[in-house]
Amino acid sequence: MKVENAKLYPVSVNNNDTAVVFVHGLGGHPNNTWRKDDLSKSLPELLGLDTSLKEFDFYSYGYRTGLTMSQYAFPDAAELLYGDIQAQLTDRNIVFVAHSMGGLIVQKYIITLFKNFNAESLKRVKGAIYLSVPFLGSGWASILPKIGANMQINSLRKANPLLVELEKDWHKYLYRGGIENLPENLKHKIPQIAFHGAQDQIVSKASASPLHLDATIYKVDQDHKSICKVDQESTVFKNIKDFLIDIKKSLEPKAMVLHVHGYEKQEYPLQPDVELDWTNFFDVSTKPRVLPELDKWTNELIPQLQFATTTWSQDWVKKGGRIRVYSKLCLPGGLLIGNRFSRTKGAIIEVEHYNQVWSSEKADKNFKASPKRIPGNDPESRRAILILSVTNNIQSQVVQHLEKINTDYRMLVNICPPGGANQESIKSNEQAVAYAKDVKNVADDLSRQGIEEFYLFLNCPFSIAVFVGHYLTAMCPIQVFDYAVPGYTLSCQL
Repeated sequence: MKVENAKLYPVSVNNNDTAVVFVHGLGGHPNNTWRKDDLSKSLPELLGLDTSLKEFDFYSYGYRTGLTMSQYAFPDAAELLYGDIQAQLTDRNIVFVAHSMGGLIVQKYIITLFKNFNAESLKRVKGAIYLSVPFLGSGWASILPKIGANMQINSLRKANPLLVELEKDWHKYLYRGGIENLPENLKHKIPQIAFHGAQDQIVSKASASPLHLDATIYKVDQDHKSICKVDQESTVFKNIKDFLIDIKKSLEPKAMVLHVHGYEKQEYPLQPDVELDWTNFFDVSTKPRVLPELDKWTNELIPQLQFATTTWSQDWVKKGGRIRVYSKLCLPGGLLIGNRFSRTKGAIIEVEHYNQVWSSEKADKNFKASPKRIPGNDPESRRAILILSVTNNIQSQVVQHLEKINTDYRMLVNICPPGGANQESIKSNEQAVAYAKDVKNVADDLSRQGIEEFYLFLNCPFSIAVFVGHYLTAMCPIQVFDYAVPGYTLSCQL
């Protein structure tokens, strides 16, 4: 089925900040160009299914092309591409993947942004990938007679004025950073890779990888058509995937790195912007464990943490408000860190979780915690007990402790993940954030019922404690208890 009008076709779209736009070449098609046959998935589809690339959306651009006379040259296709990107992908980062003449369309698109002083759209171009693009023209197009050939074919002839102008502009604006007198707001380096096929009889190696392109070049054992009809095991796919992963890393917002040394002092992957050494307050090798008492939290540890929050608010809020936490610390410490860098202050917390980095940015809408409500020993009390049973169900131990200290409370709520408490009850940072939000909702509901104080007990990974603290803001006093082995002891207050 031919394309009647230029259009962006969504392939795999989840409203991400960065869109990968595929642009086919002469005689191509927005879907068929990128797949082996009708039963195969296209290259955009395969990349969209790769879990390591879930931060990207994938589109394929289609435009009228072929051998008939009613076609337009690549500069016109670039203008149409600009209009469609502005209409559908406003404020999105763009990475291009282009085959054959599609690469000239992409180059012309970029050059036009320079010439129009469109620095905003230009800075959103984060990368370009070229597959057998005739930057210096095509030998196949050059041997065809000019009479009877359409504008698209003639624009691909060697030494065509359009190609000569494109190369000249590329030298001016992009080659090795562009000319010296280029305005600062237009200086923009675009990461690029280019592939040329060892079996390609349409575009030569010299044309597909000219020096002025200033790109990393890969030679692959493909011809002009097969180079963009590949599977996950191909060299083309793997190099494109690696390139996109590198772009993803370069786009990750920078965060203030906070090291909090609790149980022991450790080395972490990133050097700290702020480092707190609390090792003198802990000794987990003894029974009961040595943990900070309430006055130590209030008079020594919290003031130190305040230094970190002040540094963050002065130096990092304007940079996006991210903070990355590395710590081996008790769970109340995690709650406190999350609470001081709260969502109400605009913080985005990243925390190490078993060699991964979990972020507070997104919640799993389908994940719902399971709160179990049990009436307390005093219906007139204004205290409630919150138990966070994530890794293990600690309800019985907490009840025993409450009986031992003879405290009154109106309600006890044991909040478990939907499948119950176990080592695998929360499998992703999105589920962890959803759990933290549900804890906040339970606390808010109890507050509306007249509760004025909470006792909080928890058994969960440190990262989840941080997220819970991140959400437990604008609340009545929350007294946190730490596990002392055996029993529980007073810890910090939120």
